[in-house]
Amino acid sequence: MKTRLLAGACLCALLSPVRCNAQRPEPPRPLVGGHGEDVERFIAQHDDNGDGRVPWKEFDTFRRARFDATDANGDGVLDEAEYVAEFVARTGQHQAQQRQRELEQTELRFKAVDSDGDGRISRGEFDTSGERSWADGQRALAALDNTGAFPARERAARGNRRAMPSSHSAEGFLEVYDTDQDGLVDRAEFDRVRHAQFTRGDLDGDGALSAREYGDEFKARLDAHLAGLPVDDGRQARVRFGVLDTDHDGRMTFEEYQVSGKRTFDRVDRNHDDVVDPADAALPAPPREPRPAPAAGTTAMP
Repeated sequence: MKTRLLAGACLCALLSPVRCNAQRPEPPRPLVGGHGEDVERFIAQHDDNGDGRVPWKEFDTFRRARFDATDANGDGVLDEAEYVAEFVARTGQHQAQQRQRELEQTELRFKAVDSDGDGRISRGEFDTSGERSWADGQRALAALDNTGAFPARERAARGNRRAMPSSHSAEGFLEVYDTDQDGLVDRAEFDRVRHAQFTRGDLDGDGALSAREYGDEFKARLDAHLAGLPVDDGRQARVRFGVLDTDHDGRMTFEEYQVSGKRTFDRVDRNHDDVVDPADAALPAPPREPRPAPAAGTTAMP
């Protein structure tokens, strides 16, 4: 007979930023998807014994634990509400992890910009950092134009990015500096955004940013960015439930649940030896297969 204590322990291990039985804080494990394109991230999430590799048996055990923790009423199958609740909770914790990591990086960024180490970022130091951001953004935009990765820069500017935008990518550079959303950033537009950032941070008007002023300005921008993201209402999870519930009885067995797990594992196990390890990261990702159509009565994501 399944105990709720065991399932609760599994859920804590799967959703907590640190493991429940840890004696000291550990780096948080990734919580959500995209791992079919990222071998290292897949290993970080599913490597329970910390040996840097994930055999199929270890991954299967991980998925079984998540399934049991998601099965809130302990009946051995998942209904849609259980499946959606687990996914929404996990994505919420993922966003909290991301926010915390971003905030922890502000101290490092402050020290990097404060080139003379006096504990203050002068306007000159801020502008020197801006020159690097401008150069990074121009390189990223040139690469975007050369590869044709997007039909137009406007699409990059309007991309839905959950992470805080960075000038190191074309999408991030446009999100921060393309204020009129025309897919272009001229120098005057860039300088206006930088000036506004410095002015917002310099609360005491002394012409420099303290570590607290720098951190508070970034935190305000980060929280505004996160507040503008669409709220995950579980729609994506409901669509996925309809796809995985292959007999359409409204109840997902572990075998149905593990279809998506096996598909992801096979995608990262690129040398097909039933173990995901760094050797797989050196190989190209296989082409994606068409996904099955959603079950009748569900709506595909736009």
